[in-house]
Amino acid sequence: MINTKNDADLESQSNRRFFSKRNTIIIVLAFFLSIILIALTLVYILRIHWDKLLKQLIGGFSNQLGWLWFSLLLLFIPWTFFCCAITITIKLKRLGYQVKFWDKVMYATTISFLRTVTPANFISDPYTIFWLKTHGISTSKASAITVCNDLLWETAQLFITLPSFIWIITKWQDIFGSNVSDPQNGLIVFILMLIGITINFIALAFMIISGFSRKLHYLTSRIFNRFKKLLRLSYHTKEQTYQTYVVDAKLQKEFLIMLKFWKTTIIILLIVIINEFYLYFTIVWSLQYLACWDAAPFYINNNNWFRFFNVANVTTTANRFVPLPGGELSIEWIMQEFMSRVGGLPKNEEAQHLINNSIMVWRCWSNYLPAIIGIFGFGSLTISQIKQYRSHNRKQ
Repeated sequence: MINTKNDADLESQSNRRFFSKRNTIIIVLAFFLSIILIALTLVYILRIHWDKLLKQLIGGFSNQLGWLWFSLLLLFIPWTFFCCAITITIKLKRLGYQVKFWDKVMYATTISFLRTVTPANFISDPYTIFWLKTHGISTSKASAITVCNDLLWETAQLFITLPSFIWIITKWQDIFGSNVSDPQNGLIVFILMLIGITINFIALAFMIISGFSRKLHYLTSRIFNRFKKLLRLSYHTKEQTYQTYVVDAKLQKEFLIMLKFWKTTIIILLIVIINEFYLYFTIVWSLQYLACWDAAPFYINNNNWFRFFNVANVTTTANRFVPLPGGELSIEWIMQEFMSRVGGLPKNEEAQHLINNSIMVWRCWSNYLPAIIGIFGFGSLTISQIKQYRSHNRKQ
């Protein structure tokens, strides 16, 4: 006989501890680790020459097209916040829930911060569930919305990456062929790309199966609860887990409901696809902007746009399994190696400076600046949510 009251107490206790002292310390330490990794990247991977970068940044404003590329980079930040907000709240609106505009903004900025300072969705998914529950959404419904969104993001990523993946394979001679001076590094990035795309397939298959299979979800939850037990955290027993994921199967039921809202599902998928295209083209615009410098010995050939888009696409996929905050250090190195080999730029020192500086600008606008803005969202929204959630629990 399952004690549902104890089950609810465990869940409530776990939610109250989501932003406990221990978790807060972990996030703060991850933040400082991110700063250290960024510093190491700038010094040892990209080896930024600040005088050249400053000349390129200033020189870009002297060109009319430079303003165009800069504007496209600038607009990416509000766009990515919009994507985070709309993809999580559009299902809520369909279910009849209303979220204030400012809450959406704060959530979007907070997620940008968490995704930068933690690997993959290690913290962002649990936080999303917590945030949804503070707005009156049940645990099963909040989990279903999160899993559904993750599934759509994975689907879009795979849909966009496969053509780039195939294109990179056709360039294998340029990556680690006999005519390359350092084929070993090329082989490493090629292997990382293969591992990344494989993990993308596995993650997508796992989400689809777990969304429909009660047994798989039960086994996954058993493993998760064993880890929680070892860490001396509140956990569910085998009987409680079986009751939740096999007998009740609320998540599977809610997941199917979410997918049946096909209009919102299609809208989310389209928004995510546009967002992914926008993200990967920001490296092209970073290159174009820096190459607008009057003293630059060459300009980016428009025919190479496709090359750099593919490089950014595959590089992001290759870093999906890297257990570092935001894939920092790894993503810059893989990007640098791919761009130097298949980017179509001259193989000289000036071109290498342009590649390194453009990677830095790309990471600043797509990652660092949104994360810096997200620090303020993380602080203010977290405080207000904890107060709201505790007040709700006291009333119960």
